[in-house]
Amino acid sequence: MIASQFSEQVQLIAFVLQKGENWNVDVIDALEKTWGPIRHRGKLFAFDKTGYYEPEMGTDLYRGVVSFERTIPAETIALEKERSNALELSLAAGQSDVARCVNIDIGYMDLDKVVLPSYKRGPYKLYAGRGVWLDMLLNYSKGLFHPTKWAFEDFVRNPYQHDLQLIREKFKKAGLFMGE
Repeated sequence: MIASQFSEQVQLIAFVLQKGENWNVDVIDALEKTWGPIRHRGKLFAFDKTGYYEPEMGTDLYRGVVSFERTIPAETIALEKERSNALELSLAAGQSDVARCVNIDIGYMDLDKVVLPSYKRGPYKLYAGRGVWLDMLLNYSKGLFHPTKWAFEDFVRNPYQHDLQLIREKFKKAGLFMGE
């Protein structure tokens, strides 16, 4: 068979960084308008081990993961990265107190890993086209998601473990991937 006949479907996910410990309904609404219904909305966890986003977003930041009912072909993740950046800009419009009110790290999960696209190159990232590099931050083995050596601090602590396992289980039950 020719490789172009295959298109591996992956679970579309987003790690969302926002102000406040409760999900922002405007952000959830915008996510659903962009990518469709949310299948799983995880718990929000304090994002307090780094001040990296404070100049842009302020303090009292929390991050959680969501998955969408829809899956995507893995090779289209660069387009989804463009959509997430456009969504961030539209949500920031009219905000006077901060440069950005939300950070949306769109990405995907397959049965083996969690991958986030980035506009920043790096020694462990693979180029995906359209100015996007792919960063595998977590891999799945022996029933758990494990951080890579280069993963960001919150992925090393991985408070998202339970939510990621639930998302993976729902994705696996849907059976839209290409085998195991």
